[in-house]
Amino acid sequence: MSLYDSGVRQIVDDYLIEKSKEVRDYGDYWSASSAGYCMRKVIFDRMRVTQVKEDPRKQRVFTVGHIFHSWFQELTHKAGVSVSQEGELINDKIMVKGHYDDIIETDNGLILYDYKTQNSRAFSYKRPEMSRFHKMQLGTYLYMLKQTSFKVTEARILKISKDDLRMNEEVLMYTPDLEKEVFEYWSTLNGYWKNKKLPACTCADYEGGFMAKEAYNPYFYSGEPCSLEWYKKWKLNKENDNE
Repeated sequence: MSLYDSGVRQIVDDYLIEKSKEVRDYGDYWSASSAGYCMRKVIFDRMRVTQVKEDPRKQRVFTVGHIFHSWFQELTHKAGVSVSQEGELINDKIMVKGHYDDIIETDNGLILYDYKTQNSRAFSYKRPEMSRFHKMQLGTYLYMLKQTSFKVTEARILKISKDDLRMNEEVLMYTPDLEKEVFEYWSTLNGYWKNKKLPACTCADYEGGFMAKEAYNPYFYSGEPCSLEWYKKWKLNKENDNE
């Protein structure tokens, strides 16, 4: 028996895998954190299609991200600049629900903050603009905040290195073009859901196509990201279980 099999690491990994199966139920709503991703993947997530492989390392990464979120929220609260944290947002027009990380009060007004962790190597990557996924997520929060008392038109991603605690910020301003892009994304997704249709997989179309790779796509099967073959197998197994 290896040290891994006989020690606490296996116990922790088993626990995290089980916790990952506790899906936050948004009912008739989409999760705001899904904004910008491949619509087929987002639909698979909502249908709770079984993932092809269990990945305890990925669950460890998510857990560390939550720890950093809580740490920064505690810091901004104690510094007296946070006016709201983990606020729930619901929008019936685009059928989205979510929780933002932090709203900070500055001399120039309110700023919506989203805290992200990454490894130190990622700080050397040169991006021409904010990630599509980050832009659409922040844009969705800004869209929903319009219905609240918070007048927020600026949002930022604060990236924190898990390795050496470097930090970097990216800014996004709310514009009519961004509002249109956010509305069209969710409206299109709602159309597919209402008509019970699966859209084409677009994981390869954004951010260098990393979401189309097996290491990042939870529904990668037989060489295909967001695999229709895997979906059919899952659907058949589900039907057999219900008999």
